[in-house]
Amino acid sequence: MTSDHFVAAELARLCAAKGVRHAVISPGSRSAPLVFAFHHHPDITCLQVVDERSAAFFALGMALQLHAPVALICTSGSAVLNYGPAIAEAFYQRVPLLVISADRPEEWADQGEGQAIRQRDVLAPHMKHSVQLPRDPADELARWHCGRSINEAIDHTLLPVPGPVHVNVPFAEPLYGRREHPPEDHRRLIAPVMTGPFILPGHARWLIGQVSSCRKVMVLAGQGLWSPGLKAQLQRLATLPQVAVLTEATANLDDPAFITCIDRALEGVNDANENDLRPDLLITFGGAVVSKRIKALLRKWRPAQHWHVDEGQRHHDTYQSLTHDIAVSAGTFFAQIMNGAQGGESFYGEAWRMVDQRMRGAQARLLREAPFCDLTVFATLNDRIPGGSDVHLANSTPARYAQLFDRVRDIRWYGNRGTSGIDGCTSTAAGAAHASGRLTTLVTGDIAFCYDSNALWNDHLSPLLKIIVIDNGGGNIFRYIEGPDTDPALLPWFEAPHERSIAKLVRSFDLPYFHATDQPSLEQGLDLLYGAHDRPAVLHITTDAQIAPKVLREHFKQLREAGAPPA
Repeated sequence: MTSDHFVAAELARLCAAKGVRHAVISPGSRSAPLVFAFHHHPDITCLQVVDERSAAFFALGMALQLHAPVALICTSGSAVLNYGPAIAEAFYQRVPLLVISADRPEEWADQGEGQAIRQRDVLAPHMKHSVQLPRDPADELARWHCGRSINEAIDHTLLPVPGPVHVNVPFAEPLYGRREHPPEDHRRLIAPVMTGPFILPGHARWLIGQVSSCRKVMVLAGQGLWSPGLKAQLQRLATLPQVAVLTEATANLDDPAFITCIDRALEGVNDANENDLRPDLLITFGGAVVSKRIKALLRKWRPAQHWHVDEGQRHHDTYQSLTHDIAVSAGTFFAQIMNGAQGGESFYGEAWRMVDQRMRGAQARLLREAPFCDLTVFATLNDRIPGGSDVHLANSTPARYAQLFDRVRDIRWYGNRGTSGIDGCTSTAAGAAHASGRLTTLVTGDIAFCYDSNALWNDHLSPLLKIIVIDNGGGNIFRYIEGPDTDPALLPWFEAPHERSIAKLVRSFDLPYFHATDQPSLEQGLDLLYGAHDRPAVLHITTDAQIAPKVLREHFKQLREAGAPPA
């Protein structure tokens, strides 16, 4: 059984044939043909999430884990506009989402008809591809074109790099008719053949020669989940004396040979050693980098060469020094480079490791003396979150604090760093936990948690989802950033202090709730949080809004003093 609208039936059939196994659907009437077609398809699992904004982030979290496109289905009108934040995130983080929006006949746009807006290409700026399907393909030529367009749209979610695609489908009434599946000979699948580019031998020899001869090579890894093979190549590269490899939590590349706490290490850069640490060659790959400090420093240093490795062929010039755009995958690039790269006479890698070691020791001393605050909370979480699990970092404080600590327990780190918004962090973690079946911890702030509270209005929440809310009075990051804190009268406009009860909010969704206000109750709360529950559990940690930014400022100040050259 399927819809009697050809386009809806064809969409569901081709999605299933091309490996789309999940559809997240928000209720509506105009989308009835799509609901019928997808719900009745035996190879597609449909999930209902009422709030379209939350639904889109939930699907994003699922796609992150499945490494396959997830379909999003909504009704006509403003519904599709609510997908916007998640679509922008998917575009910049390269997550495959297939947005299928039902529409009223396009002729009714701007004619006073309800739920009839200009839906064609409505999300195009952050879509890899957008297509308007015909309302009623009446002949074989029109049906051929419709099928070809659907094939192309689905393939665009993955090739040449993943990302979101929009399919807009106008439907005329009646909407609720059904029919048997069309015969097999009407089914036409266009299958993509996978290909993979590589660096041409002559260019590879030149690149290898540059890495081998350069005295100071910095490799900076951005966000991503990388293969063990890529990590092994980077480990080999880091053994070359002229190479320093810098990574962050969301790069998921932790190794004793790498500099994994960039912001902490940078406090050891000073006038005496700056020239030794400044790279001549910068090699970057991956998604977003959290550290504003490394961005500012590299823009100041302006390396003589900057190679950006990205198979999407996007000219990312984040550090305003781009000299070579290398359009291959990071795995291919480093495998080819390590086939011939040789070590040279250099102290560069060791210079970075010495600074990092000095800053690590200084931080350990400072943490022992720090009062209970956001910094000590994150230090505890870094030690206590179970190994072998997933952690989602909400924006913006959690994503920054997590970069200050060493990570050693096989945790996969995620964060919506494509656009760095707070709007869907909980929904993304919920979708990821549902799809992965893994223990998943969301570390979030009180503002981000309240903002995305509709994430909990969802019948598909995994009991393996654990939520840690660090409540520092609302947007406490603005007490640390220079500027907003200089005018007490305007500070509330940045911080957004609120009177909302986190406890009542959590209990309104009938979720287990625990509260911590100091180190002993934090330790106890974590034990309770990671106990067995049949619903997601929430640990609410209250910290002092005044103390947290002061401690963080003092923390960096004392790190700088520890890293300063002797007088």
